Amino acid sequence: MVKDMNSGEKSIFDQLDLLEFSEAELALDGLLSEPESSPVPGSKEEIASLERIKSRTLDLIQTEPAPELPAAVRKPRRRAAIGAAAAAILMAAGLLAFSPDVQAGLKQALSFLPGFGTVLESSPGSQLYVLEKPYTASIGKGKLTVNAVLLQENSGTITLRGQQTPVITEFQADIGGDRYTFTSNMRSSASGDWYASYSAALPGNLELETAEPVTLYINAAAVGPLVLQAPVTADDLQHLGASDVHQDVRITAFPVRLDDGLVRVELVPALPDSFSAVHSYSLEPLVSWNGLYVENAEGVKAKVEPPSTMVYPSEFSFRELASAEEQSYRVVIPYIEIAERKALSREVVLPLPASGESAPLHITAEIAGYPVEFTRIKRSSGTAVSVDVDMNFDPEAAKSLTHFFIRYPGSGDKYSYGWQDTETFPRILKTLLLDAEPGADTLRFRMSEPLFLLKGPWILPLKLED
Repeated sequence: MVKDMNSGEKSIFDQLDLLEFSEAELALDGLLSEPESSPVPGSKEEIASLERIKSRTLDLIQTEPAPELPAAVRKPRRRAAIGAAAAAILMAAGLLAFSPDVQAGLKQALSFLPGFGTVLESSPGSQLYVLEKPYTASIGKGKLTVNAVLLQENSGTITLRGQQTPVITEFQADIGGDRYTFTSNMRSSASGDWYASYSAALPGNLELETAEPVTLYINAAAVGPLVLQAPVTADDLQHLGASDVHQDVRITAFPVRLDDGLVRVELVPALPDSFSAVHSYSLEPLVSWNGLYVENAEGVKAKVEPPSTMVYPSEFSFRELASAEEQSYRVVIPYIEIAERKALSREVVLPLPASGESAPLHITAEIAGYPVEFTRIKRSSGTAVSVDVDMNFDPEAAKSLTHFFIRYPGSGDKYSYGWQDTETFPRILKTLLLDAEPGADTLRFRMSEPLFLLKGPWILPLKLED
């Protein structure tokens, strides 16, 4: 027997010794593996004990390895079966031998938050309530949409979208028979439409039933009832929805049927450390002939609704194809545009012509290992300068530079620039609109935070439920 083994650990070992291979694999893959990003708290003895349990389970797996399946027929295991097998082992073996912190760490899972385009790490004891699909109400000649709701311990977040309606700064919500005031912490507007996020403090012991819908009171009008539910959870992202991985980027699709034949799809990325965020899923494609599309099993494309300026870049809708039979769909994402904010910035020094004159340039600089060429500079006044740059873009490359930001010496602000000459595609030529110091004969700036186009495709079969 292993030295320092506690009674709970011994019981788990005894249970593991009785398992078949498939059950042991499920137990290891389920609750006995904590995410690297969220280490299980506890004493050194407890952590060592957990490692010995996992080692014993690995020994069981390795004595009779599972046959390797071809990639085309390999299927993900059902997370419900994994959770049930692991839970049965731990409960039968007396998990209470470990501290509450360790127990909570073992049971952490991901919860998908519809309308927010993100996931949240939570434990089974966490009280989370979400709105599955948007709720729309008519306000005068316009529309108000409750796009997303998240109620959790101590706080609540609600997002609203208005179309041709006055912007709302705060409102009240009836939650569990009590009223709470939600105030705006972020607003944006464009072309008569607006989008806003609101928050409120909530009691830590909030518990809702399906018979207790939430109602919003906005400018004396009741909006609702909003029926909330627990979010969909899983131990890892790929078991929450349809996933695909290319170039170390996993994208997971979460669809939900709306009214009038529309389906809302939210895309959630899992990125390696080198990348920071996905800027575009090619809904408005840089590669204009190869943007995101949705098709059925026969390859017939469904209509993707034009993206609104008031949605997340990871959210879009499509209209289901008319058919007497149930259709299956898949999302195809040929390219994504992604940011690499951790890349080292590079200084560029360009000679300045006299005011009102322009001059050709043949200066090459690079950022994150990708070269760009500055081809012309024009000084329209003492301080206003425009610079043409060839991004050396290659749409056939697995990864190609599309954009970068400018930082001036001594300034922490970044400067977004210019326009893109799409008529020269597949080349990307940009004109930077920059500021020069009065009387200076050189222009200095740093290239930073590059954006890249990554080539896929990511293919995501949608899991649609009525």
